[in-house]
Amino acid sequence: PELDEEARRDIQLRRFRTQAGHAARETDYYRRQFDTLGIDPAQLKYEDIARLPVTSKEAVRGDPEAFVRRGSRPAFRTTTTGTTGKPTSVYFTAREIQATALLAAITFLQSGQIGPEDIVQISTSARATLGNTCFSQACQRIGAVWYQTGLVEPAHALALISEEHHLPGKKSRASFLNTYASYLGELVECGLAGGYRPADFGLERISVGGEIVTAGLKDRCQKLFGPVEFVQSYAMTETWPFGATRCAEGHLHFEPSQGLMEVLEPNTSESARPGQMGTIVATPFAPYREASVVLRYDTEDVVQSIAGPLTCNLKHWPATSDIQGKLRLSVHGPDGWIYPRQIREALEGVEEVPLPARCGFWAVPGGVIVEVLVRQANAVLYHKIGQSLEEHRVPVQELRLVEDPCQLQHPLPLRCDLREALFDSRSLFERPTAKP
Repeated sequence: PELDEEARRDIQLRRFRTQAGHAARETDYYRRQFDTLGIDPAQLKYEDIARLPVTSKEAVRGDPEAFVRRGSRPAFRTTTTGTTGKPTSVYFTAREIQATALLAAITFLQSGQIGPEDIVQISTSARATLGNTCFSQACQRIGAVWYQTGLVEPAHALALISEEHHLPGKKSRASFLNTYASYLGELVECGLAGGYRPADFGLERISVGGEIVTAGLKDRCQKLFGPVEFVQSYAMTETWPFGATRCAEGHLHFEPSQGLMEVLEPNTSESARPGQMGTIVATPFAPYREASVVLRYDTEDVVQSIAGPLTCNLKHWPATSDIQGKLRLSVHGPDGWIYPRQIREALEGVEEVPLPARCGFWAVPGGVIVEVLVRQANAVLYHKIGQSLEEHRVPVQELRLVEDPCQLQHPLPLRCDLREALFDSRSLFERPTAKP
């Protein structure tokens, strides 16, 4: 529904109070916190929310059971994949998982993204148990055929995507792919090198997330798979299922009845003003999070706060810019922060840079050093990459082109490196690139 600012704040305050009450009465972590602050959750005013300290990733990672409500019935412990650090654990009840899967199925059906005639390939890490479980159950409820490949060698994944099927009432090839941006980059790189072209596939939609999705990746992806539709959203294990939907204009929109989204300026922890950068701080509301409760969880994901009024189809929902990257992976330069998105957009827009762009950057006086893996270093490519970085406002003091990934000194983490081997001794020695 369309909510004015007053109605939205009223709804969010009442739901925040409910969740804060559960947290204060039924979890060890927040009971200590509310006792120390002397705050009664039932009496919270909207402006009082900012008085509560943010919950850090380290706090949840260090003692996940301190966030579990007494009296709840946890049935599922999931962990993050550990791409950017030690995995974090979160608990869910069986009812939460079932409800989330059902709601996801309704969303997919209503949006026309997945129907009973679809064949769905899930190319995400086997350790991403929460997303895999809810997504596969949603496909099952819809009646679509789904299968999980994990992060196997790209040549094997491409063979499965291109495989022809003859199931009554189903499409002849995989029509929906769920994967990460970096692994999609590997598929594109391997597929084009191996001679695949759009006629070899039947993909209609690619759900890609978990990492920064660049314009260059999407452009180059269509050379392999054709004019596919990209489905992008924002979610993470610790705040599941509260997340964001990406609109056609590139904003991330957060449904206000499901949770409270704040953007806080990193240095002051105050609300970021329109145009300022800050990290997303999220509070999922009831009826979600029956087991683990988090209030004001700092995701460390950097976004830009957006000034209204907006004109997109989700203009009545709170919005931010696209994710710019993790704050801990960002660098403070002479004129402000430099974020992973700037680097990745610049590099993946250069076709001579293999996908996904394997790169790193770090601060030096006057700017940053940028390192990037290339197929063959030369002066022309050096100039082209340098120009692209300049266009993306990266203050490069030194650019290093390397031809061996082992030469990268500070590589940014990529989820495609959560590789899963096939049980085949040949895979230890052979890495096919050509299509069968």
